[in-house]
Amino acid sequence: MENESVPKRRYLKWMIMVLGVVVLGLMLLGLTGEFLIREVRQDIYLEEPKQVAQPAIGKPAPNFELQDLSARKVNLADFYGSPLVLLFWSSWNTLATAQIKIMDDYLRVHGETLFKIITINQQEDRSVVENFLRRGGYRISVLLDETGEVGERFGIKQVPTTYFLDRQGIVEDIVIGVMDEKTLVDKGERIIR
Repeated sequence: MENESVPKRRYLKWMIMVLGVVVLGLMLLGLTGEFLIREVRQDIYLEEPKQVAQPAIGKPAPNFELQDLSARKVNLADFYGSPLVLLFWSSWNTLATAQIKIMDDYLRVHGETLFKIITINQQEDRSVVENFLRRGGYRISVLLDETGEVGERFGIKQVPTTYFLDRQGIVEDIVIGVMDEKTLVDKGERIIR
């Protein structure tokens, strides 16, 4: 009988010691926890969101310089003198890819007789964009906004977003969402005047 009670006593002593350590740990955490949490809170700094002036209808579009798929630098000012349709898009967005197809089909039939079309891919790798264009057989001009900085200057909140710029780079219209070819032509005709 005494042999059985010795292991029980040892077990009981160990349980009391473990329980004591846990209680002591909780007490220490209670005393120092607020201090530690306060230190963590003091080290967190949140940046204020940047307030960027977005182009409005009747105002000049912000100038930019981006690379095309050949790594050639292209500037918005390069297109002054020609009406311009500027499409912001991403390959992961099905509405944006539908707009790419509509614009590419339009260009295959009509070319750039009324206006030029430039697309700006938002924050995707060159290889992703090249693969997307190759798979779809698209020949439309694409500029790469890998950092999203140009999209931010234009106030892009969703893709597709299309800007219609007159010959001087003034914003004549903005369309968020997909346009059919007729709408593209109707809005494009307004900027050629």
